Amino acid sequence: MIPKGASARAIPVDDFLAAIGEQLDRAQDALAIKARTGRPLTWALKEFKIALQVFVEIDAQGQVLWRSAGPNESGASTVNLDFTTITRPMIEENTYSALDEADGRSIDQIGGADLSDDERVRLRRLGVRNVGQLKRLAPRERLDSVGDAVNIPVGKLEAMLRASSRPTVQRHEVVKKGSETLLRIQGANLTDGINTEVRLAGEPVEVLDATPDSLLVRPMEHHTSGQIEVMTAGERATSFFRLPSTSGHGAGTGNASSGSASSGGTGSKEMPS
Repeated sequence: MIPKGASARAIPVDDFLAAIGEQLDRAQDALAIKARTGRPLTWALKEFKIALQVFVEIDAQGQVLWRSAGPNESGASTVNLDFTTITRPMIEENTYSALDEADGRSIDQIGGADLSDDERVRLRRLGVRNVGQLKRLAPRERLDSVGDAVNIPVGKLEAMLRASSRPTVQRHEVVKKGSETLLRIQGANLTDGINTEVRLAGEPVEVLDATPDSLLVRPMEHHTSGQIEVMTAGERATSFFRLPSTSGHGAGTGNASSGSASSGGTGSKEMPS
């Protein structure tokens, strides 16, 4: 355990490994530049080993932390790290990428189940870190098995699934298309593929394009700010929008705040005419 009053900061193990990986990547980038200058490469890392004297603890979120032992400190653990090389096929075959998830929202963003911090930690240790992974457990028999494995009532997992399927507005941005000012609303479960209704400041507006994580709508000329309401599949999500406040919806941005989602900011970008 980390001694009380320790002056050095304990860091998560994954942050430590990520920092080493970043520096090794920079070294590889430098070698690639060096090779292009025509200078021969004269060395390579065959094995990379580190022996650390550290104090180890686990925080309330289940993270393993460690701190390097200082001079004359006793009782530290010895951790040996060996780095080796892996190939691209090994990465593609054996690793998981959150970028491949259709819904990468963290389970920490999903309410409705009243999970304790300890229960969320147990789910993450089982490999369930985002909504996409949770939804793959949808059949009841799988939820029963998961609940038994991590000692979480299956009713809580079902509540999480229901909450994760509701529409959520997270942010919005202004999109310029020629002389038109459009609004892109981003979030999750924003359409069921059949019918999606959007209201700005209480008035229905035209939906030009709809995907589960994005809606493109056409505000009316007088719209400058107000509530966003998205209705789909019998559910409703709300947030707040702000458009540029000149007569032609000119330059300017605002910040979004949401009653059913996290706050987000607005931006502005051009869209092909």
